[in-house]
Amino acid sequence: MALHIQMSEEAEKEYKRAKMRGMLSSFGAATALSLSFALTLTFTVIYFATDPPAEFLAYVPPAEDLPPRPVPTTPQLTNKAATPSNTVAPAVIVSTGAAPVAMAQIDIPMDDSSDDGLSLEMGIGLDTGLGEDLGDAGGGMGSSQPAGSALEGTLYDLKQSKGGAPTKVAPGGKVDQNELYSTVSAYLKSWSQSALARYYKSPAKLYASNFFLPMSNASLAPDAFQCAQKVKPAAWLVVYRGKVKSPVTGTIRFVGTGDDFIAVRFGGKMVLEGGYRLPSNYKKGDLSSVRISGGDHGKYKERLKKGEDRVHKNYEFINYPGIKVWNDEIGGLTAGDQIKVKEGVSYPIEIAITEEGGKFGYVLFWENMTDNPVVKNGKVAGGKKFYLFRTNFSMPEKAELEKLMGKHAVRDKGKVVMEWPEFDADSPIWVAVP
Repeated sequence: MALHIQMSEEAEKEYKRAKMRGMLSSFGAATALSLSFALTLTFTVIYFATDPPAEFLAYVPPAEDLPPRPVPTTPQLTNKAATPSNTVAPAVIVSTGAAPVAMAQIDIPMDDSSDDGLSLEMGIGLDTGLGEDLGDAGGGMGSSQPAGSALEGTLYDLKQSKGGAPTKVAPGGKVDQNELYSTVSAYLKSWSQSALARYYKSPAKLYASNFFLPMSNASLAPDAFQCAQKVKPAAWLVVYRGKVKSPVTGTIRFVGTGDDFIAVRFGGKMVLEGGYRLPSNYKKGDLSSVRISGGDHGKYKERLKKGEDRVHKNYEFINYPGIKVWNDEIGGLTAGDQIKVKEGVSYPIEIAITEEGGKFGYVLFWENMTDNPVVKNGKVAGGKKFYLFRTNFSMPEKAELEKLMGKHAVRDKGKVVMEWPEFDADSPIWVAVP
């Protein structure tokens, strides 16, 4: 006789749930195993069954095979370079890692008490080579575009405060020469911008690459700096500032003149002051202390010989071809202090120009006393010319300057009149450092 056992309804439900859990567990295990196998097979094919990708190895050549580093020298240029990029090859660098960043180093100026020249070693060692971005603009009083290698210029109107009120320099609209040269003399003691902070400053800047403007009217400066409506053409001061990299190693000196004056501060020291006036010599109430034109020039040369002027004791006056008026009236060009420089080192430079009113002009040259001296025994050697001080490929041309001066040019019977001192066409470039 068969015995039948009937499950309860509750037991049957539990059995079905257990059966379902078992099926799901089996399916999950099978799926995981299949996935694991597939991944293993994929990685095996990728890393073992296929060719490895190409690998580039950095080649580091021996030191003697490395391409030459850009040498921080300035090529001797005979003409304005239309496409300087054709002459400057890009540097090729092979590297296996990041190179250390070179920080600018500033050296302290060395002893400058020697009579045979100033040793100015303060500078920033930068490896800035000549490139196509140097430009060739910036003649006259400068360009309004800051591109390229140039010094930044600002015009200050000493006749009015920054708010437009009259100053002691021109209280009734007429320039007081004593106050003018007292003001300029005070500025030359420090060359600090704060000394000019109270005066009106041109909103526009100009960027000059050479300083060669042989003859013009004083109205050119306010017009060039876009403030002619605000500044009358008298008792203004223009200052150009920047850093330049020396193209040579050795002893140099700046040579130039200005109407009414030009001064150069280089490496933190005033190394040239020349023209019809020497403001740094100003004595209160005595205009003859600054005037060196006409008959006063002979007297001033005697003062130099006697050692009475300690500021300019090493200065020299040079009769130079092409500047008859300046030769006759102020003894030609003024050669300033001798300076020792190093090639590739950058030096701060400031150039100041001022005009009482009327005609004005200026030129700035330099002489390599070590390798290419122009002056021997107080005279210009036959056929030699000074270098033009320039910061890019610019080169003054008469037609271009006449166009720049326009209505401000000095004319005699309709013809433009200007002094034109010759300069060496191969003048090296003092690259302006940003």
